Amino acid sequence: MHIEREKLAKTFDILEERISHYSLPLWEALPDLELYMDQVLSLLGKYLEIYYETIGEEKFITSSMINNYVKLGIIPPPVKKKYSKMHLAYLLIICTLKQTLDMATIQKIIPANISEEEVQKTYDSFVLNQRKAYRYVTEHVRAVANPILYGEEDNPERINDLMMQVSASANIFKILTEKMTKLS
Repeated sequence: MHIEREKLAKTFDILEERISHYSLPLWEALPDLELYMDQVLSLLGKYLEIYYETIGEEKFITSSMINNYVKLGIIPPPVKKKYSKMHLAYLLIICTLKQTLDMATIQKIIPANISEEEVQKTYDSFVLNQRKAYRYVTEHVRAVANPILYGEEDNPERINDLMMQVSASANIFKILTEKMTKLS
């Protein structure tokens, strides 16, 4: 696969800019109001906009998906068709992690039968660690990518090596997460 160095550099710059300004809200910033499905979908769309842009999907999460999560016991059921802050926290974690992990692994990270206090702690930990992970990945990928993207040598094989290194890293992080959740 051949990728133009200039296009790849621009892609890196845009993604780095988006990631540096992106963060899920902490628990206290989530709305305290009980929400109907359409309001939940609207908020999720706002909070997860980076994934819509990156993946290019118009329907990142749908009401059918949320209903299935409830039916399968992945999230607690709504009360009188209204969703709480706790539901939003579950859905934000699920929607973020489902890009790389299967539902069984996600359920080990945030089981459906935990208290609201545990959901809050898990959610805030997730948000803070996601911020750290974005900084870590951005810095490390940039350190590897800069000589390839902005160096003197225009070598398409080096660009392919970079793509392989990024994809291999994603794979090993996925495997590590799955192994760690099996220990609990």
